[in-house]
Formats: sequence, structure tokens, C-alpha cells
Amino acid sequence: MRIHTLIAETFIEIDNDLRIALEGLKIGELDWRPSNEANSIGFTLWHQTRAEDVWISEFALGGQQIFERDRWSVTWKIALADTGFNYGKDQLFAFKIPPISELNEYAAAVRLQTLEYLHGLRPSDFDLKPDTDHPWRQGYTIGRMFGHVLCELSQHLGHIRYLRGLQRGLNN
Repeated sequence: MRIHTLIAETFIEIDNDLRIALEGLKIGELDWRPSNEANSIGFTLWHQTRAEDVWISEFALGGQQIFERDRWSVTWKIALADTGFNYGKDQLFAFKIPPISELNEYAAAVRLQTLEYLHGLRPSDFDLKPDTDHPWRQGYTIGRMFGHVLCELSQHLGHIRYLRGLQRGLNN
């Protein structure tokens, strides 16, 4: 199996599981938090898409984020620099979840860019180390970046499933 295929199939599996985890949820369930210091499903969905956008758009492609290009930051009145990372309880409380249809549109555009980029890579490209001044990304290769993104998406899928289960019970 080629590494491209492994990564693409993992993205597809995550997307399918996420679709099931979000199926039938109402806005109140997307916005619900088990405590004032916890994330909601809607916030988590937005955050994981932002993370993928930043990694692929900026780190890998060295370009503009889809969040900026497609004006989601303007539409949702969220600062371009915001990704949800290290949000405190006041920021979580103030966060307004964008409409799920728009979140899905943004996520689809990010995923399309990710997969187009992935399928354009040669095997040797996975060893490339893009230039970055971000302290946490020093030494990251394209291969390591994909591993990180898939790990983050998997973790957040687990968060979303857990929050759904807290609200609806097991497998509901």
C-alpha cells in the first residue's frame, strides 16, 4: 500500500465516523458543554477544521488559509489567528458556533485541499521539512505533519462521540 492511500483512507474513515457522530444532532446538542470549562461538539468541530486548515494551508503549502480566502473569519466574526487552541472558559462561553451547514462547507473545502495536496506528493516529499518560525513545528516533515493531523482529528472525533454519548446515552 502506498503511503498516500493509507493517509487518504484514514481521512475517509474519520470523515465517515464523524458524519455518524454528528447525525441528527440539534443546535442545542452542538452547543452543549458538560461544564463551563469544557468544549462543545460544535466548538470541537470548528477547532479541528481550523487545525487542519492551518497545517495544510500555511505549513505545507506556505499559503493563505481557507478560513481567510473564503472569508469564513469575516462571516463568523472570528479573528483569523483564532484556532481554539488554549481557549479559556471565558472564550469558550463567548464562542458562537457557526451554522452546521457552513461548518460542513468549510470542512469540505479544507479536506478537498488536503487530499489534493496529498495526492500531488511524491514519496520523497514526505521527508521535506518546510521552513517555519513556529516553535512547535521546528523539524516537522510533511510525513510527520500528516501523522499529527490524523492524530488530532482522531482525538477530536473521540471527544465529539463522548459528548454525544453524555447527552444521548450509549450508541444513541
